[in-house]
Amino acid sequence: MNSPVAMVATEADPTPLVLSLARTLRASAQVPELRELVTQTNGAVALRSVTDAQSASLTFDGSSVVVSHGLAEGAEQAELIFEPEYTLGETADPVALAAARLLSPPLPSWRDAAMQFWEVNHGTPGFPTRLVVVCLEEETQEVYGEGEDSYEIHGYGPALAAVLSGQIEHFLYAIAFGVVSTVGSAAHMSVMCGAHWKVRFGA
Repeated sequence: MNSPVAMVATEADPTPLVLSLARTLRASAQVPELRELVTQTNGAVALRSVTDAQSASLTFDGSSVVVSHGLAEGAEQAELIFEPEYTLGETADPVALAAARLLSPPLPSWRDAAMQFWEVNHGTPGFPTRLVVVCLEEETQEVYGEGEDSYEIHGYGPALAAVLSGQIEHFLYAIAFGVVSTVGSAAHMSVMCGAHWKVRFGA
């Protein structure tokens, strides 16, 4: 059987939406019952954003799924809703129903999300050498790296998991709407936005 990562492919020149959808599907492929769902699904569904002109298609072949931009010809169309990310509009199409489940994977633990965020980004120019992630309801923290070049992210476990795994559209939105709070220099903000995008788009 293909590995969870190999089960999800994208077109050669993917759009940001295609990359984000693929990242979400790979998260689902890590879950045994959802990985099995990929292998039970054949056909295509075309996803049309309800907020803008973006669109993408998921094509299943019974062993893997390919994500591409645009609306696949002849595929059942479904509305793509971004809050919560990702939700499909009402549909009776079996492929769309499978896609709806696969695009709503369970959140990772906040610790797993934090570790992945660090592993993907540490060593990137400008990224802090020490990252502190504080979980408010557990009154505990995880510290990655060392040194005085430090940055802190505080929040409740599900919020931390959503932000650090890339499920929130933009790091700045997460801060502006109080999903998480941060302690660090203004100079780090653009770097952290880039770090979030790197995770969100599966870099």
